[in-house]
Amino acid sequence: MNRTSLRKVTQISISSDQSKSGLSNAEAAQLKSKFGLNKLPEKKARSPITILATQFKNPLIYIITVAAIISIIIGSYDDAIIIGVVIIIDAVVGFFQEYKAEKTMTALRGLLKPLARVIRDGEVKEIDVTEIVPGDLVMLNPGDFVAADGKVIETANLSLNEAILTGESEPIMKRLDEDVYMGTIVLSGRGLIKINTTGSNTKLGKIAVSLSEIKDETTPLQVRLDKFGKTLMYIVILICVGIFVTGILLQFGLLQMIELSVVLAIAAIPEGLIIAVTLILVIGMRAILRRKGLVKKLLAVETLGSVSTICTDKTGTLTEGIMRVVKTDFRSEEYAIYTMALCNNSADSLEISLWIMSNR
Repeated sequence: MNRTSLRKVTQISISSDQSKSGLSNAEAAQLKSKFGLNKLPEKKARSPITILATQFKNPLIYIITVAAIISIIIGSYDDAIIIGVVIIIDAVVGFFQEYKAEKTMTALRGLLKPLARVIRDGEVKEIDVTEIVPGDLVMLNPGDFVAADGKVIETANLSLNEAILTGESEPIMKRLDEDVYMGTIVLSGRGLIKINTTGSNTKLGKIAVSLSEIKDETTPLQVRLDKFGKTLMYIVILICVGIFVTGILLQFGLLQMIELSVVLAIAAIPEGLIIAVTLILVIGMRAILRRKGLVKKLLAVETLGSVSTICTDKTGTLTEGIMRVVKTDFRSEEYAIYTMALCNNSADSLEISLWIMSNR
């Protein structure tokens, strides 16, 4: 017996679980049109226009834009051009960084196409999980994700990890007629479930719907920039009014003092601060990317940098909760592999890891 024959034995034992014929393809098509795709709600990807528009939602941008308009009115075109160039550079740099991140996120979603084994027309078929409909018979084996909420109709020591819903990583044994939920993971054993609900109607789907309704909050950096912008505006206005009043009291010309006050106001606005902040965030974004982290919004980089405490559960969050064989020391690798495969019920994480090792 070689490793190929071991895989065949596994396939035979799995296929022997199919005691029902399942839905027909025609029934599945009707149910799909009625209930829709089996997928969780997700926010639409931001369009390039939306990404570009968000680059201008900055209190400092508002202030220097007003300064540019005033510069044009008083004929100070050099200042207006400089401010315009600053705004364009800031918008272009921020746009390209966020657009690249958005495209990467879209590409990653496209790569994830999980499959499920279902029984239709009396045959075991592998289909995309989004094609599953209520009434489908889905086969579960160790390592599988449960594709939708359902009820166990056949089981052989079936245990699941329901940490995604409960936070507990301990295996949960499932008996006949017990419920299983979308997103949970099969740890050991095998089972056959009949799907009851799909998509947004599942337990996980309802959680996803509630999360999608949460509005994005302003980041700490946005709050500080907003506060800084308002404070700067008040200080500049106060100083300009003071200089204007002083000049009038000293009997300088009215138009001369208005022009002087406006020029001082424009000079007080730190145009370079916007580019400096943007470039610092871009550097942080790339540093995170080098460590395999993807940041969608530029301003969110600073939010991550502001984190001082992380409360997390180790298993399933910082670790995958999966055991693997990483080193072996056999006198006879062939006999060891036979033993690991034949004396194996996939009853726990240890046996699953040995089974995976034997099928390499």
